[in-house]
Amino acid sequence: MAQKILPGGHFLEMFMPYRSHEAKMVDVLEKAASFGFYKNVELGIFFDKENRKKIRNILEANHLNATTFSTPWVKDEKLSLADLDEGRRRKAVDLCKKLADLAAETGYSNFGVPSGDDPGAVFRGLAKLVLKDSLIEIADYLKQYQMNLTIEPLDRYVYKKQLIGPMEENVVWFKEVKEEAPNIYIHWDSAHEALAGIDLMKSLELAAPFLGQFHLCDAVTDPGEACFGDLHMDVARAPEWTTEGFLTPEVGAEILKKVASFDKPEGMPQVYVAVEVLGHAGDDLWLKEQNVRAFLTRCFELAGLELA
Repeated sequence: MAQKILPGGHFLEMFMPYRSHEAKMVDVLEKAASFGFYKNVELGIFFDKENRKKIRNILEANHLNATTFSTPWVKDEKLSLADLDEGRRRKAVDLCKKLADLAAETGYSNFGVPSGDDPGAVFRGLAKLVLKDSLIEIADYLKQYQMNLTIEPLDRYVYKKQLIGPMEENVVWFKEVKEEAPNIYIHWDSAHEALAGIDLMKSLELAAPFLGQFHLCDAVTDPGEACFGDLHMDVARAPEWTTEGFLTPEVGAEILKKVASFDKPEGMPQVYVAVEVLGHAGDDLWLKEQNVRAFLTRCFELAGLELA
């Protein structure tokens, strides 16, 4: 194997009902860290200074890497880094910079941003140009903190309908961005590729030189089914390991083996994988976490990879 893949946990998504309850999210991280399973944690932005300090202390005490995403807050403000209105694009860039300041103080290593909605074929080229400018500016800003910037390609035509979608097209554009911003990487997600009808192994091969982190995420890909879409659905569970979607442990294992076969992207100290499952108010959130951990363990076992 060319590189070692380590397990992470997407706690911002699993514990989404706690997004605005920072003290609860501090408790979540403390408990999750005690398992000794996760090597990377994906968390939200903490706006309270004392909570930022608490998170940083937990990360350092447990030797954990950490990733955050600006996406929920950018969407809350209805902003886009690919907005053709320069004033609104500037607001999006400035917001990301403010969030990056907080992320750096919290001890995060990776900072994720969204591409924004696809404006349609007529304006798509222009939108990709201004998005490139936004990403290069943010990536340059992150250098002072020794942080990496990540962007997650979504589907363009099926469900999320975002600007940065099809991987064959995406990597051509991304290569140009990477040449000017070496600290930017792709955060790959299995559900987005599957929903777009893209072969997962081919997609990974295309993304390989830029792949900084990745998600195993299940989805129902048939538009005729009731649960169709990128819903961040629950994982398959033992003993049957069956799912209405496509992501069986066997598929997860193939993805792990494929990424492990790649050379580590230049400048990325370590590549981590997390399972993406959305927690809802009223759910047993720690049961979700337990199921996610069991699923990821099963994928590693089937892939013949060590967890630590």
